Amino acid sequence: MTSAFGIPPLRHVRMIPKSSQRYFLSFNAIFLAFPSALTMVGYGAGRHLAVLSGRGQHETRTLTMPRVMLFDLDSRIPNLALMKLSTYYKKRGFEVLLRHWPDSQKADQYLASAVFYCESTQRKIATLKAIHGADVEMGGSGIDLAKRLPPEVESCFPDYSLYNHKDYAVGFLTRGCPKRCAFCVVPVKEGPEKRNSARFSDFVPAGQRNVMLLDDNLLSFPEAESLLKEMTERQYAINFSQTLDISYLTPRVYELLLRVDYQNARFTRKRIYFSCNHPGTNRQFMDRRDMLKRFGIDAVCVVCIYGFDTSLSQDYQRWMMLRRLMLVPFFQEYWPIPGVPARLPSKFFDMDLNEVIRLTFRSNGKNWEKYLRWLNRVYFHTFGKYYLPLVKIIYRYNDRERIRRYLKHRELLTSELYR
Repeated sequence: MTSAFGIPPLRHVRMIPKSSQRYFLSFNAIFLAFPSALTMVGYGAGRHLAVLSGRGQHETRTLTMPRVMLFDLDSRIPNLALMKLSTYYKKRGFEVLLRHWPDSQKADQYLASAVFYCESTQRKIATLKAIHGADVEMGGSGIDLAKRLPPEVESCFPDYSLYNHKDYAVGFLTRGCPKRCAFCVVPVKEGPEKRNSARFSDFVPAGQRNVMLLDDNLLSFPEAESLLKEMTERQYAINFSQTLDISYLTPRVYELLLRVDYQNARFTRKRIYFSCNHPGTNRQFMDRRDMLKRFGIDAVCVVCIYGFDTSLSQDYQRWMMLRRLMLVPFFQEYWPIPGVPARLPSKFFDMDLNEVIRLTFRSNGKNWEKYLRWLNRVYFHTFGKYYLPLVKIIYRYNDRERIRRYLKHRELLTSELYR
């Protein structure tokens, strides 16, 4: 019987091949009794065990260590679940290997994690299944929202050495979100009730100052103020990677946030993150413009999802708000989650496209170009033509040679704006 992520109960060792069990169990028994009498030599599945005999002489025996292979299919940061699994297995005498691509190397256990539900990840999943079949256990929000790490693994301290990672600690203080945004997996994955998940000591190594938080809606936690105070007291540099909810930015919370050393994902400059995914959120930003200004010049980054259910004019309203308040934009295309496809209005192009494509931003220009390229694709799928003024703006600075590909197919271009 296995747990939700394929972890056998501690009393079982059936995942270890019978040829290995005798050595594995005898090694543990000897180590517990005479830890100073053992020396491990070599690397790989076949290792040598040097045992101190009764005459004080060393006797070398071959020891086959059980091996677990972890697959990180798409994480852009160290995968927290895999680091906890690494700790769990290493404590039990396993050799742990990490791969970022499907691998046919032999192991006693195969575990894979996927964060995103996208085409590239799905291809890796299919390849991995083709290689290992039912022997590979998969989890993560890109695969199964219901699957959880068992408690004995969830409680493990992350093994940062799995990624040779020392730049920052990563983890959750809270889980869940009271909001029910249709484009988000959190309500299904973590639940609607905001609850405490861990303490800093559960995932921050001694001496580490940089901390990347994965909390989905930290400020909605009833005791958020005490957590903000703790960040300041511990003198941590904090990256709010999943953004903060502007609706919870009260004067009291604002004063506490000002004392926090909020940082970007590289921990190289002051930056605090909020999100604006609905047109109705614009007013909340405008009402708090004085607070936002005091965070510092170019210190407030606003993540905005596009390509889900908003029209062009609704997107334009958000982009104009960012310009007026001089906030740093980050435009994020909606990546469909299972059962929730994009819901773009049938009349997406409900305003003059020229007004949108003429916009410029003080920073993050290449990210804006990604949005324009998305607009270019949607325009073509809607009208069967590429809008030439838009194409010229997209490639006026970067990848300028690509415009020649469009010019070779004049029949697909139009200078007339369709609406």
